Amino acid sequence: MLCIAQMVLIAVAAPFAAISFPIVSVIVYLVQRFYLRTSRQLRFLDLEAKSPLYTQFNEILEGLATIRAFGWQGFVEDKAKDLLNRSQRPFYLLFAVQRWLTLVLDFVVAGIATILIVLVVVLRGKLSAGYVGVALLNVVLFSQSIKLLITFWTQLETHIGSVARIKNFTTDPTAEDKDTEDHIPPATWPSHGKIEFNDITAFHR
Repeated sequence: MLCIAQMVLIAVAAPFAAISFPIVSVIVYLVQRFYLRTSRQLRFLDLEAKSPLYTQFNEILEGLATIRAFGWQGFVEDKAKDLLNRSQRPFYLLFAVQRWLTLVLDFVVAGIATILIVLVVVLRGKLSAGYVGVALLNVVLFSQSIKLLITFWTQLETHIGSVARIKNFTTDPTAEDKDTEDHIPPATWPSHGKIEFNDITAFHR
């Protein structure tokens, strides 16, 4: 609504500038469509890259006594640094995409401002100075509003996707049993039993 109101004010102040609005709308839609898909995938990659790091933190806290006893501090620290570096790659790429979005939208707004200034020069004396000032002010504010619009739109899509994944995970869980593992033991099982360990090795990850 804020973007629409600013576009209306620009159109009222400089009616000829409204000719560029359909073109600007198409450009913004294409940019949003490209940015939305890219940003969504990068956010998914960011979540997947951070998951091993959080798992590593939990394992370190749970096995801290074992790590100290065997002197594995250096190994654990190197692995944690490696996981930390990997987890930051999608974040930096997402930051770069956001800067690209800012650059493209600034170019779009600069195009609108250029059209407005050209009209002011060509139609010198026919446009009110107050209207021109209102139009220029709203062009500057329109840049910020359109960036917030696309950013919040992307965040909404990402959050909706997260909610959908959680819903699918809770409502449609997949069984871990294999297709051949359909044997049902009798009610008296186990009547007796024992456990044998053959060639078993264990280590702390």
